[in-house]
Amino acid sequence: MKAKKILSVAMCMAMASSLLAACGGGNAGTGTADGGAASDGGDAAASGKILKSISDIDVASLKGTSITLYTHGGNRVLGEEKKDENGNTYRDESYAYLKHLAEKFETEYGVHVDLQVNSTEDDIRPLLQTADPSIDIYTSPNWSIEEWQQYAEPYCTIAEAKELYGDYADTMYNDGTYIYALMPAKTYNNAVVYNEETLKKVGYDAVPTTQAEFEEMCTKLREAGIDPIAMHRVENWPLSTINDFANYVAGRNDAYPAMLKSDTPFSESEPMGKTIKMYTDWKSRGFFEAEIYTDFGVAMDVVGNGKAAMMLFGAWVVPQIQGRVPEGTDPSVIKFAPAPDFGNGQYVMAAAADSYAINKGSDNKDAARLFIEYISEDAQYLADSGYIANKKGVTPIVPDLYKIIDDAVAAGTCKPLYAFATNQNSINNENVLTEASLLADVKYVGNLYDVIDVTKEADWAAYDAQVDTMNKAYVQARTDLGVAWDASLE
Repeated sequence: MKAKKILSVAMCMAMASSLLAACGGGNAGTGTADGGAASDGGDAAASGKILKSISDIDVASLKGTSITLYTHGGNRVLGEEKKDENGNTYRDESYAYLKHLAEKFETEYGVHVDLQVNSTEDDIRPLLQTADPSIDIYTSPNWSIEEWQQYAEPYCTIAEAKELYGDYADTMYNDGTYIYALMPAKTYNNAVVYNEETLKKVGYDAVPTTQAEFEEMCTKLREAGIDPIAMHRVENWPLSTINDFANYVAGRNDAYPAMLKSDTPFSESEPMGKTIKMYTDWKSRGFFEAEIYTDFGVAMDVVGNGKAAMMLFGAWVVPQIQGRVPEGTDPSVIKFAPAPDFGNGQYVMAAAADSYAINKGSDNKDAARLFIEYISEDAQYLADSGYIANKKGVTPIVPDLYKIIDDAVAAGTCKPLYAFATNQNSINNENVLTEASLLADVKYVGNLYDVIDVTKEADWAAYDAQVDTMNKAYVQARTDLGVAWDASLE
């Protein structure tokens, strides 16, 4: 059975700060052994049509009501963090786009939206577990398929979403039948976010398009006392960007699930192993920060102020860094470009973006749907948030941050890859990594990346030994689970 179980990477979008972890490509969906949907959509979707447009909702009956939206995107509620002339951090509320949209929505429809910021999924999980009606809409980049089925009202079917969003529907959170979180925009996932003025200091006007030239530029930046790439390695989730970069190395979108094909997925002969080795080599050459940034905000700050040149993340981080440039600096110095060609062409991952789900326990689901549909038709809000409106009939506004990539795609020098649609092969790969104790906390990357100590001469023998250990653990776990790559799902 070829039913697709989708848990896009993206978004992660994520999205997120922690958003990021979401967009990294390590899909966490689980389901039935034959790859079929394990949906519990039930009566809500029994008719086959569950999507409601604004015209389908009795908006007059909702006037005077209130809904609550929990989001991890705090910058769109509180405003971007900035520094004043004394170096003190403050929130610029002109960037609080979701707050402004909610106010406009209340003026038009008479429905109040109470916005709450949650740092992690754990902040809202207890409310969702008890079907607490105090939460109506939430955003989350990291639920498993089973959690989406348990906590989220089915928003629409995949077929309904395809009518409005085309192939991007397949990259929304779904179980093969139902979409659980509507993602009304599209975005480009992990690429190169850079400070143009910093690159100019070492003689570059743009990010080079080949790996050799890119590495030469990083060497010049390091020699100039500038951190080439800010990662924020104090946590593991930034390493999940490797999932997208492995696709760029492979020239296809399935480098992560295709690990299941190989007995040596962590070896340099395979896309994932080659990409992890590339990142680790960059670490040994000083391309990442020598002193780990204490939090992700600091990592963004140093790109904004030019102490570091780049980050390898998605479009979501661009407006956040633009809001952190020094006073008097044009925010447009922060740009977004495709990753270099690593030998198989130049690519960028494309996915649906900006997820909104309705809590099963909500007692005002129609108002929740009304607001989500309102979001989907506000191209300016989505552009301000760093995304491109993607709904049929909505004229998109393309943010300036996408111009370099859009121009490269239009010229044919960079090709988009859709985020991989999770099927039983990717689910089995997740299960194998879990069985081998390599999935949690992105250990399948971190265990290798951390072998190299930048304060000492690089010990590649120790690295190779760790590769061998992880390859054996992966194969043993795959054997114990009795799973194998199913070519019929390709």
